[in-house]
Amino acid sequence: MKGILYTPQRSIQVINKVKDSKFYGSISRADSEEEVKEFVGRIKGKYHDATHNVSAYKLGSGDQALRYADDDGEPAGSSGPPVLQAIEGEGLTNTVIVVTRYFGGTKLGIGGLIRAYGDTARLAIKVAGRKKLELYYKLSISGTYEQIGTILGQIEACHGEILSTDYHNEGGEVITLLKPGNYKTLRESLIERTGNRVEIKKIAELYK
Repeated sequence: MKGILYTPQRSIQVINKVKDSKFYGSISRADSEEEVKEFVGRIKGKYHDATHNVSAYKLGSGDQALRYADDDGEPAGSSGPPVLQAIEGEGLTNTVIVVTRYFGGTKLGIGGLIRAYGDTARLAIKVAGRKKLELYYKLSISGTYEQIGTILGQIEACHGEILSTDYHNEGGEVITLLKPGNYKTLRESLIERTGNRVEIKKIAELYK
């Protein structure tokens, strides 16, 4: 059984004052690198006059997860990694955080920066709340024209979500999202009802 993962319940921003500096923590759900870039770009544009706009994100899970942290001019490892650590420490994925700093004149030192950026990220996560993500299999199921009705019916019976149905010369292909617990039932049912003449491929795993 794979571990439970979470994503931010909502997009919010918090303010954390540390000595004379102000840290703005902005957090959002992001399901792709394009969404990450759009969010980070928007925050950097809004706070273009800030001393630093540090960012980190995590997409996906397990060995396939994408992780990234950017110190944005702060001492190496003092800002981006603590933000990423906060994301992973709270069991989050499909998450992007930007911590904006306005320097107030008092240096914090490496340890102080690590605490300030990490604490701001954790505060943002706490205020945003967490939404549980569920694992789904993305399946491609192909068969003849006569089998498409059976395929669609069995997907519905197994509470699958039909994403698309495409027809071609030989028959058709159905793309569906299905919870892992229903995969065996669907597979066995289709094999039985079609005499094992449909092609079932698992093309991806995703959380939603």
